[in-house]
Parts: sequence; C-alpha cells; structure tokens
Amino acid sequence: MIIVKKELNNFNPGRLKEARLARGMTITDLAEKAYVSKQAISQYELGQAIPRAETLMYIVNTLDFPKMYFYGYDEEDAVGNTFFRASSTTSQKLKEMQRIRVKWVSKIHSYLESFIGFPELNLPDISAFEYREWDIETIEELAVLTRNYWSLGDSPVSNMVHLLELNGIVVSSLDIYNNKIDAFSQRRKKRTIVVLGNDKGAAVRRNFDCAHELGHLLMHHHIIDDQEQLTKEEFKRMEAQADRFASAFLLPESSFIDTVVSTKLEHFKELKKYWKVSMQAMIRRCYDLGYLSDNQYTYLNKQMSARKMKTKEPLDDVIKVPTPTVLNRAFEMILENQIKTGEEIVQELQLPQKDIEMLANLETGRLNPTNKIKEQVINLNLRTEKYM
Repeated sequence: MIIVKKELNNFNPGRLKEARLARGMTITDLAEKAYVSKQAISQYELGQAIPRAETLMYIVNTLDFPKMYFYGYDEEDAVGNTFFRASSTTSQKLKEMQRIRVKWVSKIHSYLESFIGFPELNLPDISAFEYREWDIETIEELAVLTRNYWSLGDSPVSNMVHLLELNGIVVSSLDIYNNKIDAFSQRRKKRTIVVLGNDKGAAVRRNFDCAHELGHLLMHHHIIDDQEQLTKEEFKRMEAQADRFASAFLLPESSFIDTVVSTKLEHFKELKKYWKVSMQAMIRRCYDLGYLSDNQYTYLNKQMSARKMKTKEPLDDVIKVPTPTVLNRAFEMILENQIKTGEEIVQELQLPQKDIEMLANLETGRLNPTNKIKEQVINLNLRTEKYM
C-alpha cells in the first residue's frame, strides 16, 4: 500500500504510475521525456516527492492526461481476476495496460449510472455446479443451461455483443495493437465488464471472443484472484474450458449437427453465414463431437492452411462486425438532452478525452468543448448618401 503524506498537496502517486503504465511506458521512458532522473520518477510514484510545476507539465504533455487526473482518487472495486483471451506468452506490461482500461470502463459506467438506468446483470444461477469439475460433460450442460436461461432455444446467436449488453454486462472495445490479446473480462462489485479488441476485424471472431469471456465469467471468477499465479498448464486448461463453453454455447449439438450435411470446406463456408461462427471453430466442434475422424479433421485443417484461411477466412470482410452500443447511447442521451456538455464530462471523469471516446465507441471529437458564448452577427449597412 502507498501511503501519501499530507505535505504532498494531494498529488496522487498511484495515478502517475497508472497513467505511465496505460501508455506502455517504462520509468526510464518517462524520465527522459520529463527531463528528470529515473530516481525522481520512482520517488513520485512511491509518494516520496511531488513533481515541480515544470516537470508536471512535461509529464502531462507526454502522457496526454489532463492535469487534474493526477490529483484524483478512485475507489477500487475489482473483486476477481482479469481473464485474458490471450497467448500464454503475453507480456505482463501489456496485460497491465489492459487492466487499467477495465478500471476506466468501470469508472465511466459508474459516472453514467448517475444519469442513466442500465440493464441489471442477469446471469444464470450456477450453484448446482459448485462441487463439480469443469469437464467436457459439465461444460456442455452449462452451455445448455445458459442458453435456456436466456431463452435462446437452438437458434444461432448472430450478435453476442448485443446479447451480453442486454443481460447487463458492460461491453467496450479498443485498439490493442497486439495480436496476442483478443479480449479480456473482469467481475467488479457493481458490474461485469468485457473488453474486446478491434484488431482482428471479424464478426465471427468477436462472437467467439464474447462467448469465451462469458465462459470465464461463469466458470472461473472465483477460482483465483491473480491469474499470474497460474502455471502454464492451469492457464491452458482454463482457456480450453472457456473455448469449449464458447463452442457449445454458439453451436448447440443437436441443431448444429443437423445442419452439417457435408465435410467439404465449401459447405462450412455456407454454414458460417447461418451460424456466424468461424469455419475453423465449426470444424473443431464437429471433431469434438465425434462427427469427424482424426484423418478428416487433419485433412480439413491442411486444406485451410493451403488456402491461407487460418488467418483470414472467406466472408470475414462481408459479415458485419457487431459493436458495443450501450455506453455510446448513454453518452449521446446525456449530450442530446443537454444534461452535460462534452467539456463537463471530460472534466468530471478526469480521463483523457480520446480514451473516453474510444472506450465508449464515440466518434472522435464527440466530446470536444462547445463554445458557451455564441458570436453575435455584426450588422453592416451600405452607405447610400453619396449615390443619391
């Protein structure tokens, strides 16, 4: 715990560290930009000193945060692990950047709740699974339970983003600029948050990411507080469990298999239009359910590799990518009803405007300050005396 001395004039050292990590900078990086030593930055972040006005100006400009941000305080309301749909080799630095963004989404949502009524969190009761292992059979049962609880029947789920938002899960998206993280989620005291990466740009990938994170939220939220304590084997097992849940949730066995009448790639392409799930995921689902042999599964994967479909499949640039809408609509309601101006929102949230707009899926510049004083039209009269 950081203890802040009274003489530090309310400067929040924790927020300095948070802002630096959010921008992916090391202490050395920031020290060079602020023209101070590494020791000085370290002292600022430990609460042992405060930056001079000139140094703070360099820090503010470098990190692109409003000055008032460094004098605010937040109540931490995380209650569980942050689950990353990511490679096991993803750096701690990159994960920390995204944890901070989850915190900001929570802060934005809390702010909006002062003005807007959001859907209540609506997840199924899974207490019956409390003492069971998450094996294949149990995960399949959980997927069926969840579909039934949300009255989805056996039909395809074409927009997982909308489904999560409809059931009170806060969804945001951002540009991660790293192919090792697709999505991440976290349960907090008052809300559950899923953040999606924009980098892949495929609707079927986004649908699967949402279902994968839903699996984590249902199965793993109480298992461990720090994902970094997991061994590689434990991490892989949890990821495999979330993948199995996503597959079972999006492709219910009976209705999905009824639509599979051929094992040709072209047929899976047609099924993709209907189920809004990737060809790779459908082929894997058929294999997991025993409807494809080892040889058939291997052959189809080799065909996909030969046709370079592993990274980009047919229809990826055709099927519309679903986007989060709830945070965006909340801001628009506040602005359109003139409850707050964009400038007031930015000041009260104490976050950079560009980050608020990105996390809420707002158009860039939507929160730009408005001119409070309208310029009056100056009337000019044409002199006519000399012409008369």
